[in-house]
Amino acid sequence: MDLTHWRQLSDRGPDLVLCLDFPGGRAAAGFADLASGVPVDASFLHIAQPGSGPLDACVDRWVADAAATGRPVRAVLGYCAGASLATCVADAVAESAPAPVTVLFDAAATTAGSLGHQFTSTIETSADHLTAEELDDARALADALVEAHPDDLPRIAASLVDRYDALMGEVAARLSLNQFFRQQLTGGFTAYVDYMLLAAQGRFDTRSGTPLFVSSKDHEPPVDDVRRLALDFDHADLLREPAVHDLVAELLIGERPW
Repeated sequence: MDLTHWRQLSDRGPDLVLCLDFPGGRAAAGFADLASGVPVDASFLHIAQPGSGPLDACVDRWVADAAATGRPVRAVLGYCAGASLATCVADAVAESAPAPVTVLFDAAATTAGSLGHQFTSTIETSADHLTAEELDDARALADALVEAHPDDLPRIAASLVDRYDALMGEVAARLSLNQFFRQQLTGGFTAYVDYMLLAAQGRFDTRSGTPLFVSSKDHEPPVDDVRRLALDFDHADLLREPAVHDLVAELLIGERPW
């Protein structure tokens, strides 16, 4: 398949399954694990670098790219913050084709607090090369921004990216690394922040059909009164569990009455 905005995870059939999650690496299982384990005749595609918004324009590009393959979209899957993108993609697909199955795994809303948390979690991976004062100041900045501007996510994001870049400059200097290293680190964090800002523009419902929320152990959906299946698996393992692979297969071939 000739794709611009998607990368192929598997090619086992004519129908498409579109997967929405941040394309960077993560410790938890991802859609590549799911695609390799779901025994159905379908091809799984994962969103490539989503870029910046507005979201409607992004969704139009993504769906047009998939439609250009000439293959029908059987399902749209979202994970974490990507769940709010998956619903928008599903609605766009349904404008000119049958509504796809929509499944949201551990759906999570993007908020000021989640932006702050991602910033502090990311800088802590470089804790060995930062001083205690630098780490404390960075955490204090995140807390202050969340408290002062809870509804201004772009402002929070810009300030956190600036501080992250400054901290990576310190790391690069202490390790005698060139500026390319710093730019790569800052670029990766910026891409993730842009992705979260894009997800913040999304939603958790669809105009056609009703999404199924699949939750790991102790996870609560970000909205109430939804069709939900709670499973006794850890978040990090959710997409690699054989039982989840079987569940998705049943949904894709219509054996589950959802």
